[in-house]
Order: sequence, then structure tokens, then C-alpha cells
Amino acid sequence: MCLAIPSKVLKIEDNRAIVKSDNHTHKADLSIVKNVKIGDYLLVHGDMALNKIPKKDALKILNFLENRSSHGDSVLNFGLKSNLTREKVIYWLKSEGKEKEALFSEANTIRQEALKEFICIHGIIEFSNYCKNNCLYCGLRKENDRLKRYRMKPEEIVKTAGKAVRDKGYKLLVLQSGEDYFYTDEMLADVVRKIKEKYRVFIFVSVGERGYECYKKLKEAGASGVLFRLETSNPKLFKKLHPSNFEGARSKIGPCGASKNLENRLEHLRFMRDLGYFISTGSLIGLPDQTIEDLADDILMIKKWANMVSMGPFIPTAGTPLKKFQIQNSKPVCNSQQKIDLNLKMIAILRLMMPQARIPVVTALETLGGGEDIRKKALESGANSLMFNLTPAKYRPLYKIYGKKFYQKENFWEKYGLFKYEESYKMLEERMRRELEK
Repeated sequence: MCLAIPSKVLKIEDNRAIVKSDNHTHKADLSIVKNVKIGDYLLVHGDMALNKIPKKDALKILNFLENRSSHGDSVLNFGLKSNLTREKVIYWLKSEGKEKEALFSEANTIRQEALKEFICIHGIIEFSNYCKNNCLYCGLRKENDRLKRYRMKPEEIVKTAGKAVRDKGYKLLVLQSGEDYFYTDEMLADVVRKIKEKYRVFIFVSVGERGYECYKKLKEAGASGVLFRLETSNPKLFKKLHPSNFEGARSKIGPCGASKNLENRLEHLRFMRDLGYFISTGSLIGLPDQTIEDLADDILMIKKWANMVSMGPFIPTAGTPLKKFQIQNSKPVCNSQQKIDLNLKMIAILRLMMPQARIPVVTALETLGGGEDIRKKALESGANSLMFNLTPAKYRPLYKIYGKKFYQKENFWEKYGLFKYEESYKMLEERMRRELEK
């Protein structure tokens, strides 16, 4: 569900409140929220008031969502529109100073115009940190012998999902793991089916390159979306990140596959779209030997495939060959701050290219940027979604794709951004339907 900017009640007539939000007044149905008085603050979605919020909490949210000053004209004069050329994308990725701030401001303005709700809140359950792959950047790689491995039992996954829906009101959950073939296609489909039978929730899956038949079964079981990163649009760089595995070899995790390639990644995206999945995809930012031109190509490829954007900075990680990667060797990036800056620019550019898209603030960006402050900057640069970690506490520290993950106290945002009403499920369903029809 989504957290709206709090609206102040100006007048009440015929079980409807006249409210003011973002300098606009409109009517809100009070069928769900009772005992509303003039001066109260409400969270309103569409024309329905879903929750009353104390003034001090409303002001906290308003302060967090405070807008940048507008520089929109200076951006639009440079022709920043939804059909940006590669050359213009490169130009804005290199922007600095007032032009960069103008880019962020214009993206925030477009986000406000296109999406009345502000922060969409989703949850992720990381159910296994086993992986058969040996990707150079990932802490879950099969040769990382220092990582304590875990697998959640199928019934434990279902129970965790149920608790998130029943107790907190989550309406969209991502089930994520390494590429772990301990879970057969049938096991994964059964987990999805049992969750969908018991709870009104959208399920996204993030389980790697498991092929058409697996994703067909998951779709038939009730999965609505996939989180499936393309990682990089540069085929040579992609190949470097995914070295060949020994054909026919096995590890304690399972069989080792052949080397991965970008074409197979794109083939998965093709059949996922054909199967009717809502696709969340994106790239890694600041990889070794990556260029600004590569990132521009990533943006154009993301626009082609994504209904929801998922991209974040590369973080050198213990237990991987890239743990001692010298950041200065990466052509677009000299330090962590520049990675953060590029991530914010990519959020802003994609917001202007994809006004209606969900663009989450990913945990890697929060980790590199120090948490709450960078979350605010990302939202002000065009992002509109947060992904909270719902993995049980005993497993959460073990899902080390990268180290020192940022975990924010989510209670405040869950309290005002999640609703247990049927109306909230229907609103999300309608938005996803419209996006898939484009």
C-alpha cells in the first residue's frame, strides 16, 4: 500500500471531509474513518479517507516529504522528456551544480503530478541464502565458505507472509532467495499457492534464472510479479561478472550451471512479460570497468522492460573476488558519494522517462548513504517506494549479498502506510492492471 501526504480537514459535510493537501482541496469519504473533526489530519487515497493521524505525526511526515525549491523550467528548456535520447541521458548523468539540482527538482515535480500517493510500501522475505552461482560481486556466491547458510521451510515462508499481511497490512510481498534448487518448481509454486489461498496479497518472486516452466508454474499458482535484475546492459561486462562454472560439477548447494550471459537474462524478461508478470528490473551502479555510457544504456534497457525499477550501487563485499576492488579503477565513479550521486540521477532520469513507474529506494543505496537522510534525498529525486525487510530476525543478518545492510525501524511508516481494508488491495490491483496494459 502507499503512504499519502497528510491532508488537513477544513470542513465536514454529509459524511465527507473537505481536505487540503499539497495546496489542493478535495473531498474525502469518511465511511471508514470515524469521529473526524475540523483540524484533524487524514491519510487519503483517491477519494477515500483510510486513517486519521495525530498532528505531530502528520507534521513529521510533511517535514520528511518537504519539497525542493523548483528549478523545473531550466530542465525542460534542455528538452528533458519521456523520449530522451541516449546522448541526452549521458548529458544528464554528467550534470553537476544547478543543472543537477534542476534535474532532481523536475523529477520530484513529475512524480507529484503523476502519482498522488507518495510512498508505496512493500515487504521482502529472504527465504534462502544458498546459491548455485558464483557471481563475482555477490556475497551469496557458492564459493563463499565463510557464510553461514540457511533455508526457511515452506511452511515457515507461508507463516511469515501471513503475519505480514494479517498483522501489518502488507499488500505486496517479494519472496527472494539465491538460485537454490533445493526448492523445486513445485515447492515454490506450492508456497505461492498457499499464501494466495489464505491471504489477499500480491506475490513477487525473485529466484533467479530458473527457466520458462518454473515461472509458468509460479504464475499459475498466483504470483503477480518478478524482481529480476538485468545487472548491466553491457554483454562483455555481464560475462566478466559471471565466470563459467565447471560443467557437471556439484557443490553442497547443488549442481553448477554453465556460464550466464546477458542474452539469457533478456530471454527470461521476454517470457516473463509474455506470461503476464509485472516486472521489476534494473542495474548495478559503479561496477568495475563500467562507464557512463554503460549506465545510459542501462537506463534505456530498464525503460524497455520495467514496470517497477530496481537498481542500486555496487558495494564491494567480503567473501567475493571484488571485496578489495579499488573504486578509483571504475571509470564513472571515484568514491561512494559519486555512486550515490549517480544512483540519484538515474532515479530522476527514469522518473521523467517513466512518470507512472514505481521506483523504490533500495537497501543498498540506504546502506551506502547512511540510511534515513539518503532515503529522503531519493524520494525528493523521484523515487516513490520503500521496501522493508520482513525476513525473520534469526536469518536476516545472514542474507549478505553485501555487508553492513541498513535496517531502518519501519514501525512508523508501516503504521501510516499500510491498511488492512479491502479497498487498499483493490486500489493496488487497479494500478497494476493499468500499468500492465500500457
